[in-house]
Amino acid sequence: MSIEPVSPSDLNVWKALRHDLYTGLDEGFHDAELAWFLASDEAAAFLARSDAGEAIGLLELSLRNIVDGCIGGPVGYIEGLYVAPPHRGIGLGRQLAAFATDWCAAHGCRDIATDTELENAAAQAFFRRLGFAEGWRTVGFRKSLGER
Repeated sequence: MSIEPVSPSDLNVWKALRHDLYTGLDEGFHDAELAWFLASDEAAAFLARSDAGEAIGLLELSLRNIVDGCIGGPVGYIEGLYVAPPHRGIGLGRQLAAFATDWCAAHGCRDIATDTELENAAAQAFFRRLGFAEGWRTVGFRKSLGER
């Protein structure tokens, strides 16, 4: 298995994996986020590939200035971590999380953080097994300010 940066030629496979992870997001939102990740100096996206070259997982990371429960930035943030169902249970998620930890440390972070949806007990258990501690539970809100 290898973990490689996403390239523009990977957009379709990356987007397909994102659809599996982020259910309920419309095409425009996915497209905007893909473009942001590719253009950003504060974020990176990676694909996990099998030995045969098949994309079997994704990892999306960012550097944040402020994260609840962390003191100062940058804070490394796992925006998304996904392993395709046929490839679960063999340690790939742990490898992706270890890669994320190394990436964040290399970018000057003293903390790494993430979140899960409230009903995603499996993801919560996964991150607890990796040594993440739950900070607190919140409900996020947003309001669009329009195109900029």
